[in-house]
Amino acid sequence: MLLFTLFAAGAVSAEAVRVAVIGFESEDPFLADNREKEEELLEEIAWLFNDKLAESEEYIVLDRKQMLDMLDRVNYTRGKRPTHSIINQLRNFSKADQFIYGKLEKVDVQKLETFRIGPIRFADVAVTVNLSVEMVNARTARVTDTYYGSGSTAVSGVYMGDTWEEGLKFNLFSDENILNRAIRRAVNNLVENIIDEKDELVERTVEAEIVSIVKEKLVVNKGERDGLKVAKTGEIVRYLTRDSGLQLVVIGEAEVTEVDRNSAFLKVVYLNQQPEVGDKVVITVKEVEDKDPIKVLETRDFTIKITEAVIDGDRVTIKGMAYAEADSADLELILGNRDFYDHEGKRRDMSGRRVSIGGWISSSSRIASIKENIQKGEPEEISWSFTGVPEKADKLARIELWLRTAYEGGISFDLRDLKLESN
Repeated sequence: MLLFTLFAAGAVSAEAVRVAVIGFESEDPFLADNREKEEELLEEIAWLFNDKLAESEEYIVLDRKQMLDMLDRVNYTRGKRPTHSIINQLRNFSKADQFIYGKLEKVDVQKLETFRIGPIRFADVAVTVNLSVEMVNARTARVTDTYYGSGSTAVSGVYMGDTWEEGLKFNLFSDENILNRAIRRAVNNLVENIIDEKDELVERTVEAEIVSIVKEKLVVNKGERDGLKVAKTGEIVRYLTRDSGLQLVVIGEAEVTEVDRNSAFLKVVYLNQQPEVGDKVVITVKEVEDKDPIKVLETRDFTIKITEAVIDGDRVTIKGMAYAEADSADLELILGNRDFYDHEGKRRDMSGRRVSIGGWISSSSRIASIKENIQKGEPEEISWSFTGVPEKADKLARIELWLRTAYEGGISFDLRDLKLESN
C-alpha cells in the first residue's frame, strides 16, 4: 500500500538552504592605501558573517576553514569578484545550494564636534559601515538576490597628525573597538535583513516567451502579474528538438527595463547567439507568501503544497508548489479519465485536462501528464486544471489528484470542500 501523510496548513517548515561564503571585497578609498589592513578587515567580516548566518535555522553554512581550503584549491584571488569558472569549480567541491559574495560598500566617518588645543585635536565622531551580499545560485552561477546591512557607532577621542583625517584613520586602526563595533552591527543588520526577507518571500521561476523583437529590445508575454519587475535579469534560452529529446541552449542574458500587467520589455545584457521570436527568458522572482497552503503532502522526494484553486469560466486550476527534498528529483503530475463532485455534491466528468510544472504545460482529452526534474532549493509552480465545472460553482465538494515520484510511485490524495477563487 502506498503511504503518504497529509499535514495541516503550516505544519511543514522549509528545508534549510546550504550556503558557502566566498568572501568580501572593498571599493572604499578609505582603505585603499593600507592593503594589508584591508585584507585583514575583509576576512574578519567574512568570519563574522559566516558565524552569524550559521546561527539561523534557515541556512546551513559551510565551515569557514573548509571554504578557505576550497578557495585555495581553485586558485581564487581574495577580494576579487568570482568568475563563472570559479563558481563552477566550487560547486564541484561542495554541496552548496548557494554561494554568498559580499562587498564592504563604505566606511563613512562624520565629525559631530571637534576642537583643538595646539597640535592635539579632540573630536566626537560617528562611524558607519555599509555592507552588501549577493546570493549566487550554485547551479547557474547567477545572482538571485542582493541584501544590505548597516551599522554605526559614536566615539570620542584624541587625534594627532598632520591633518585631522590622517589622525582619525590612525585612531580607527589603532583602537579596533571603534571600527569593529560598527562592523559587528552591520553584519548583524545584514543577517537580520536576509532572514526577514527569506521568511516573507518565496522564490519561483517565470518562463516568458519572446513574442517580438523591436530594435534591440525583447518583448515577452509575462509582466507584473507574473512577478516581473524592472531590473530583474534572466537567461535567454532556446529549446531544440534532438533525437535524445529536448536540448536547452543558453542564448544570453537580458534585463527587464519596462513592465506592465501582462508584458515586459527587456534589454540584452550579453549574447552567445541572436535571439529569435519563440525563445524563452527564464527569470527568478520572489513574492510574498501571504496565504497558508490548503494542503501539504510530504513524500520522501518532495514536499507538495496546494495553495489555491481558481475558477475561470468552467475551468478550475488547482495550483501549488513542489519543493525537492533531494538534490535533484523527478516529479510527475497526472490528471486522468476521472470525475469530480461539484459545489452541490453532484458527480461530474472532467474534460480539457491540463497539468503543468514550471512553465511547461501538458494537455490531453484523456490522460494529461508531465514529468520534470526539480532541483533542491529551486521550487517549481505546479497545477492540475480541467473544464466541465458549473460556472456558478464557489467550491468543489471533492476532487482527487495524482502524482508520481521515484520513491513512492503513484500517489493520490483528496481535496474536499475546496473553495474556488475567481480569476
